[in-house]
Amino acid sequence: MASQNNTGRQFDKRHAVTVVATIALAANRFAAYDGGYPDASGGAKDAQGVTETAATPGEAVAVVTSYSYLVEAAAPIAFGALVKPDATGKAVAGTTAEHCGRALGAATQAVQLIEAQILQHVHA
Repeated sequence: MASQNNTGRQFDKRHAVTVVATIALAANRFAAYDGGYPDASGGAKDAQGVTETAATPGEAVAVVTSYSYLVEAAAPIAFGALVKPDATGKAVAGTTAEHCGRALGAATQAVQLIEAQILQHVHA
C-alpha cells in the first residue's frame, strides 16, 4: 500500500464532481460519466474519476477527477503501472492502449487500496 515515498495511504484530491448513480456504486472505484462503471466503449462510459463513497441508483456521489485518489485493486498492481477499471470499477493493470490512471502505490493482492493518478481514459 506504499505510495511513492510514503508508507501510508495518501491521495491528492484536487477536483471532484457530483454524479447521479445509475447503478449501485461502491466507494473507491472508477466511475463513468453516465453514473455507472466504465468500460471500453468510450464516450459516457469512459472513466471520469473515482468515487469517494458508495451510492445507490438515483443517489448523488462525489467523483474525484484530478490529481489522485484511493482506488480498490482487483489484483496485484505494481508501483508505476498504468491502470484501468474492470467491470466493477476496481483497478487492474492497463496498457498504453487502454488506461485511465497510473499506480502511485503498489497492491500485493486484491481489495487493497492504492493511490492512483487519474488520467484521461485512453482506448486503442
